Amino acid sequence: MDAQPSRSDRADVPAADLAAIASSEVLHRTRSRLEPHREAIATLRRKRWTFAQIARWLREHGVNVTPSSVHRFWRKRSSVDPMEDPPASALPLSKTSVSRQPQPQKQKHRFNLDI
Repeated sequence: MDAQPSRSDRADVPAADLAAIASSEVLHRTRSRLEPHREAIATLRRKRWTFAQIARWLREHGVNVTPSSVHRFWRKRSSVDPMEDPPASALPLSKTSVSRQPQPQKQKHRFNLDI
């Protein structure tokens, strides 16, 4: 059995050496059974398929999943590609496109009594 280095030995390793050690570590496989199908799910989402439709399609192709598991996988694994154009809803509005006029404030009475 390998002996673990003491806490004081581990604290003496420079950060550059830790980066080199970390890059040589074994890549751990993801636990999700949907990870191999990530591109297929992304393609179907771009085609506006619902998570229930995707789950049904995956079950027809031998992957036993529920719509909620597909949704959870998509929510955790998907991200906006920084090279892709942002959607129109993410663009800031110009100041001339929306102009709000201040609304006059009505005087409020505490007990709605005619005074």
